[in-house]
Amino acid sequence: MPLPASFIAHLQSLGYHPRSNKHSDALATAIALDLVAHCPAIAEAARTGRIVYDLNFTIVVQRSDWNIDLVLGPPPPGAAGATPSGIVRARPSTVQVAVEIKSVMTEHRKAVKNRKRDFEAHHEHAHEYNRRTIAAGVMVTNMSATFRSPLRTSETTHRNVESQVQHCLNEMRNVASRSGESDNGLDAKTFIVVEMDNVNLDATRFVIRPPAPQIGDPLHYDAFIERICDTYTERFAR
Repeated sequence: MPLPASFIAHLQSLGYHPRSNKHSDALATAIALDLVAHCPAIAEAARTGRIVYDLNFTIVVQRSDWNIDLVLGPPPPGAAGATPSGIVRARPSTVQVAVEIKSVMTEHRKAVKNRKRDFEAHHEHAHEYNRRTIAAGVMVTNMSATFRSPLRTSETTHRNVESQVQHCLNEMRNVASRSGESDNGLDAKTFIVVEMDNVNLDATRFVIRPPAPQIGDPLHYDAFIERICDTYTERFAR
């Protein structure tokens, strides 16, 4: 399946701001729609009103609050009816799928350390909340040679940017992966590469050549959607 065009369209239109969640909201919505479009079990649950999605959802784990970019789960009683064309946005009564989205747009080697910690914390919180919850992670990484942050007065140059992206990819591979409910780690993860200088917005695009994951790679977007689908079908649809 193609990478979500609506996400690139969002970046081309509004650019990237590190203190905004608009870019992660755009990607989260696209992922929810792709799950409905390509996962029969989720599509059937959405059609019959048995699953909804929401953005920036906070779960409570013991005494801690943890905000999640995208969640899917059953609606509360009396809320969110069936929809013939997609999935309803509403607060789920419980979280079955929890997707964390993080970006590395500049200062790659410094930023990716924090992103890796974020993903490890995400799956720990999600699985403390419910061992059956599907914890997924998405890392978006920039392969532009330059980047203009709205928080800085000057443009940043990325030297050997392909090797920096490769380093980020390696770090994403090193985030713990889970093979079953008794394990710890992410149930699904993907690595998306973009080229964006945040100046010439129309030129923003996905990068599909290496070091971006290729078809067959567990971090490819197709594999990510398939992994969530298979795990959801096994845990919640049977």
